[in-house]
Amino acid sequence: MSQMKSKIITVIPVYNGEAFIIQTLQSLADQTLRPDRVIVQDNRSTDNTERLVKEFKPIKVEWRQHEANLGCFGNCNRGLEFASETEYLHLICADDMVSPEYYATLTRALDDCKGFGLGYVLDERVDENNRQLSLSAKITGEIEVQSKANFLREKSEIANQAFSGTLMKTNFLKAPCRFWMDLPILADMMFWAEFGKHCKKIVRVHQPLAQYRWHGSNTTSNFAPELQSLVLDEWRVIQAIEKLRESPGGFVRQFKLKGLFGVRSGIKAKRFREQGNPAYSRQIAQAAREISGPLAWYMAQVVVHARDVLVYTLGGRKKHPKNIYG
Repeated sequence: MSQMKSKIITVIPVYNGEAFIIQTLQSLADQTLRPDRVIVQDNRSTDNTERLVKEFKPIKVEWRQHEANLGCFGNCNRGLEFASETEYLHLICADDMVSPEYYATLTRALDDCKGFGLGYVLDERVDENNRQLSLSAKITGEIEVQSKANFLREKSEIANQAFSGTLMKTNFLKAPCRFWMDLPILADMMFWAEFGKHCKKIVRVHQPLAQYRWHGSNTTSNFAPELQSLVLDEWRVIQAIEKLRESPGGFVRQFKLKGLFGVRSGIKAKRFREQGNPAYSRQIAQAAREISGPLAWYMAQVVVHARDVLVYTLGGRKKHPKNIYG
């Protein structure tokens, strides 16, 4: 690898990304503060990804193909090797996008950070045709400096943090942690918590400066049928992040986490039932109930049904037919 140091290096891990990667690259070209290097790291794609990347002209793009398919988070770990070459490192999925002010906004918020830093934005969820599905939170425009304690508390509750909407300030230092390879869906959530544990400053920008694409072939959808990755890993991550906190809670905190886990699992069980898979829905419910306990589980299901009425019936939010998470 080159030893040249940069302000911003953007790495795009990809496998068979021909459908959306041009939109991802264009969103980088449209930045008011462009990255110094854009590197596409390919997991041995078999489609036209290589040709599309090499023909893209608005910005210079480096093409690197791995010796073998390293898997999604193996590819991300390879991207972390650029941490010591740059002040800021961004990993962005090959189907997501960032708004033109993304880098300018986050670097301004983190420029006074002398060690590791982390910044993330709200995300707009879009479908295959760029139609908006939802927003991750209320837009206020606030640039919030989070305490490490609050950040880790939220991460242990699996609070939203879009992968592509997160920028690391590495300050030319080696990455202090890596993505867990045995977490096919939630490795990013575990990684952000571990990275945040090392940070001097964490900021959340309450503006939708990233677009997360939901479609039937993204990673979260691909691993959804596996009970371990879909349900059991989630409780494992909740507990692992809770241990990172300096003052993890007692009984009341654990009951709250079990309730939140019950809500998240209940949504998945309901979505699979709606999609015509009642057997898997029952399997999810049984596995989650064994972890949460019956009281937290049944209280959580009341919340699930009330949420659906508020969000979809009264609120009019569109449902993506493949989305079993919201």
